[in-house]
Amino acid sequence: MQENKITQPQARKRGRPFGSSASKTRERLLKAAEAQFNAMSFAEVSMERVAKTAGITGAAIYNHFASKDELFLETVKNRIQIYNQTINAAVAGPGSWKDKFNTLLEAVTPLQGNSSGFPMIGSVVINRLQQEPEKFREIRDLREESTKVFRGLIAEAVDCGDLPKNTNIVIAGDLLMAITAGATNTVSFYHPSLDNMMPIIDAVKVLLGTGR
Repeated sequence: MQENKITQPQARKRGRPFGSSASKTRERLLKAAEAQFNAMSFAEVSMERVAKTAGITGAAIYNHFASKDELFLETVKNRIQIYNQTINAAVAGPGSWKDKFNTLLEAVTPLQGNSSGFPMIGSVVINRLQQEPEKFREIRDLREESTKVFRGLIAEAVDCGDLPKNTNIVIAGDLLMAITAGATNTVSFYHPSLDNMMPIIDAVKVLLGTGR
């Protein structure tokens, strides 16, 4: 007579939630990290807190990011890459520079609304860029990709006669990007009662003369 053997269920390895791929886990970690870095200072954020927010064990986060510095760097890179994809798509269509800028402005509104605390991260990035320029070179390169879009809009405005020929395209482009990102976010901070950012976006169009 054969002895009945009871098969014990194989223990699942601890780490990411069951049925979750490594890429999806990484995506959740980046979202959790962005929320944490937006909500508190860099020093207050812990790897364990980010892991818990993302729904994985504290130890498992190190399978994706070796340190808090690396997690911070990848969080910022991810946000800028999303921003760059959005603004490049916005200006790819036909129309004048004003049409393209308005499309861009409206396209980045959801990104601004979902990351109202991102300037807090931005201030840390600026400090780290000054202190560790080589370590944060990728961030600087991504920012340069962003500025090319806005400088291109300024160049089109100069070509069509909407701006003077002697306009400093580099400085004006950087200012346009600063208004589109940092300035609109700052104003929204002081007007928390607004249901959305459209009144601010409309005001930017009026000030820049791009409103229809």
